[in-house]
Amino acid sequence: MELRHLRYFLAVAENCHFRNAADELLVSQPTLSQQIKDLEVELGTALFERVGRRVRLTQAGETYREYARRALNVLEEGQAVLHELDEMLRGTLTIGVVQTVNSYLTPEIVAAFIAEVPHVFLRVDELSADEIENGVLSGTLDLGISFQPGNGREFDVETLFSEEFALVVHPDHYLSSRKRVRVSDLIDVPLALLNRSYCTRRMIDAAFREAGVSCRVAVELNSVAGLVAITECGGPPTILPKLGVSSTRVAAIRLEQPTPTRKICLLRATGHAPIRAREVFADRLRKLVKARYD
Repeated sequence: MELRHLRYFLAVAENCHFRNAADELLVSQPTLSQQIKDLEVELGTALFERVGRRVRLTQAGETYREYARRALNVLEEGQAVLHELDEMLRGTLTIGVVQTVNSYLTPEIVAAFIAEVPHVFLRVDELSADEIENGVLSGTLDLGISFQPGNGREFDVETLFSEEFALVVHPDHYLSSRKRVRVSDLIDVPLALLNRSYCTRRMIDAAFREAGVSCRVAVELNSVAGLVAITECGGPPTILPKLGVSSTRVAAIRLEQPTPTRKICLLRATGHAPIRAREVFADRLRKLVKARYD
C-alpha cells in the first residue's frame, strides 16, 4: 500500500464520484479507478458501490475512511515537525473555535500571529463544541478553542478564563435600567436565542430549568451576530456571553440565580506532537487573555 492509495481513496469518498475526484487529483479516471481496485484487492474487501453515475462507501469503506484520514493526518503532522527543525516556522496550522468566542477573541490573535509568523498558513474554522472535540481527536484540527469537555481523558485541557452569560436588551426595553435580573424574572420575556444544536443554548435552557421556569423563545438563529442585530433593532432580548457583547447599541445585564458560567479552554489531543507553530499561537492567545481578563 502506498500513500497515494489513501489520498485517492479519500478523494473518491469525499466526491462520491470518480470523475470529479480524478479532476481534483489531476489524474485520469482510468488511473484512479485502477488504484482504487488495487487498494480493494490488497484490503480484501470492496470499499465502494456504484449508484447510477455516482458511488458511495460500503460499510467497510466507511470504517476504513476514518483510519485513512487519521493516517494521513499523522503523516502530515510529522512533516510539519520536520519542517520546523530548521527553526523556521512554516506549514499549515488549523484552529477550531466556537462561534461565541470567535467573534471577540480570535481576530486580534490572528492578526498578530500572521504578522509574527508569515510563513505559516493559518486556517480558522468556526465550529460547534462537538465538532471541535472530534476534530482535535481525529487530527483534522491542530488546536481547539472551546468549552471544558465533559470527558477530558483524551485531551490536554488548558483553561484560559471563565465567562458569564448576560441578558442583552435594547436601550428602550423595560429591563434596560436594571443592573441585574434573576432568571426566573424572564418567564414572560420573549427571547431571541441560538438553536438547541449549540452548547450555549443548552446552557441557557439548563439555567432556566434550575430556576424552575420555562424559557419563552420568540425566534431562533444560528448566528451570534444575527442575535445582536435583532436586539439592536428593538427586537427581543437575547442571552449571550457578556465578553462577546461589544455593541454600544445594546445593554448587557447580569443574570443571577443562577448565573450561567462556563470555562473557555485550549484543547489538544493527549500525546500530541510538539509543533512550534501551534505553541506560538497558544502563547499569543495566553498573553492576550492575560492582558484582557486578569
